[in-house]
Amino acid sequence: MFPVLPSQIDNRLNELISDLLRLSSNLGAGLNPKVLDSLGKFMLCVNSYYTNAMEGNPSKIKDIEDALNNDFSSDTAARNYQLEHLAHITVQKEMSKELNNKGLNICSEDFLRWIHKRFYSQLPEEMHFARTHSGEKISVLPGELRDRPADVGRHLPPISLDEVRSNLERFEKEYNPDRLASPQKYLALGASHHRLLWIHPFRDGNGRVARLFTNAYQQKLDISSHGLWTVTRAFGRMRSEYDKYLNIADQPRRNDYDGRGPLSEDGLVAFCKYFLEQCRDQINYIGGNLQLDTFEKRYKRYIDLSIGEGVIPKGSSAILEALFYKGEIERGEVQTICGIGRRRATEIIKELLQGRFVSTDSPHGGLKLNFTNDSAAILFPNLV
Repeated sequence: MFPVLPSQIDNRLNELISDLLRLSSNLGAGLNPKVLDSLGKFMLCVNSYYTNAMEGNPSKIKDIEDALNNDFSSDTAARNYQLEHLAHITVQKEMSKELNNKGLNICSEDFLRWIHKRFYSQLPEEMHFARTHSGEKISVLPGELRDRPADVGRHLPPISLDEVRSNLERFEKEYNPDRLASPQKYLALGASHHRLLWIHPFRDGNGRVARLFTNAYQQKLDISSHGLWTVTRAFGRMRSEYDKYLNIADQPRRNDYDGRGPLSEDGLVAFCKYFLEQCRDQINYIGGNLQLDTFEKRYKRYIDLSIGEGVIPKGSSAILEALFYKGEIERGEVQTICGIGRRRATEIIKELLQGRFVSTDSPHGGLKLNFTNDSAAILFPNLV
């Protein structure tokens, strides 16, 4: 899989790395951190939507939201698609907690196998299989490395299990962000994404694992910004362009001026530039919609429209506006904020929770904003 990183960092790569750091550090500035956390939870659905859509999953955001609320389709195929989304979201949440372990090497074989195992172990047995391009049905063993040649179109990944393991050992050593200095670690964010797909370590699920791994790398570099952005959105919206640059980075070395490894360094540089450009564009998209003044106006417009359509209980706009600024309120504050009696306050809280306008961590816990597909249509135009 050599080269693992570009040997030189040109002006364009420097510019993109600088943009990545600057834009991610300012994302959501001025908004309450708890509101940003609530948005980050919604972005888990968006990330799952795009990563699974890339694998042929036709679910909509509402289907994902229903599954999160234990509301599954009666159709077996549609239900299985919902289960794929739940598996992805669960793994991403668990992965974020695992990253609190400062000594964790996210590039290790153990961590990659853990991602794969956690994803597939949450799916029913009938979903533990894949079909090759020739139509052969093969079983997918959760967390187990590939022990047979892979069928990946024009790309020929390492063939034997020994070769897979050898490449993963090199992957772990070369891409561990704890061992890389800036700016190499930001180049490694993109380069490792390609090289993991190039190794293709599992019988199936390599794309999902690579995208989850990239989420982990992003968090490890402290540029995830409350989980507000995902480069997977760019890949899913322009799949042909993503595949084109993966293919460019797959190419063998062309001549003596094209690096020193068996793979093209020019191809790797092109992929890293593409990858970082997509990161920048996704942060710009979210950041442009999260400008405090415009986001506040769109949020109030969403409340007004929802009240006008009768989907938000009367008298609740004051609660939702308070949550926008405070991030969280205790249930006992609802009476004071709305100027209503205790019984009516209890009714409004119940309606807001049932309508998924607010969320809570426990039956008697405080209230937080809950962002959904309906609110995102106004707050983040063309998000999905």
